[in-house]
Amino acid sequence: MLKRFFSVFIIVVFFITSLGQAYGESKYNIKNNNDNEIIIVSKNYGSNIRGMVEKDNKKYYYSLNNEVEKIPLQLGNGEYTVKILQNTNGNKYKVIEKESINIKNNDIDVYLSSSQPIYWENEDKLIQLKNELMKDLITDKEKVEAVYNYIVKNIKYDYNKVSNISTDYVPDLDNIITSKKGICYDYAALFAGILRSEGIHTKLIKGYKNDLTAYHAWNEVYLDGDWVLVDTTYDASLSSLQELSMIKFSKAYNKDREY
Repeated sequence: MLKRFFSVFIIVVFFITSLGQAYGESKYNIKNNNDNEIIIVSKNYGSNIRGMVEKDNKKYYYSLNNEVEKIPLQLGNGEYTVKILQNTNGNKYKVIEKESINIKNNDIDVYLSSSQPIYWENEDKLIQLKNELMKDLITDKEKVEAVYNYIVKNIKYDYNKVSNISTDYVPDLDNIITSKKGICYDYAALFAGILRSEGIHTKLIKGYKNDLTAYHAWNEVYLDGDWVLVDTTYDASLSSLQELSMIKFSKAYNKDREY
């Protein structure tokens, strides 16, 4: 049974005061509803807008492509700065709204949330697949292994996609299940989404693996009181060549971001 983790949330409401108004003239309301793990961004359609969450010199950027976006506050307790940014030229952005938020009761339930980049709620194919995979399974380890085996055996790496990926890309988990292909970001998001929907704390990690040159994505899962590392993308590429171990050694990985 899922733990309660949406009891309170921060709502960031973005709206256009008139149909003809430009983004620079728009009004924003960033509201903190007590301590929580999730920001919800509601906005009108537009482009060249992104969100940034900053804490202790760590900056996380998020796409604001939809009317409603949920963004995790996963960097522990303390003061966060939330900014709405507008692109001005090339890679340059200006701040069009800013708010400070103090979080006091942050815990690992943020790694159950349906939030960017792991949207699992209302994903019908994901829930159906989860129910099929989890049928008659009891322990978290059995469930993690079932999801791992499914992804490694069924999802193929999409080389065309990786060469044309946009900077604001967010995985669509139902689409990954339907197409049965994706990039490492998709593998890790799908793995996390299925397990989170079952109430198993799972992180999506971005960074580097010691024998790969490209930026990579993998997972950490909370099992028996410890975070263990799982890399479905890497193992999918080797599954037909050798016997694999689901849990990896963390020394082979260099973490840059976690969600």
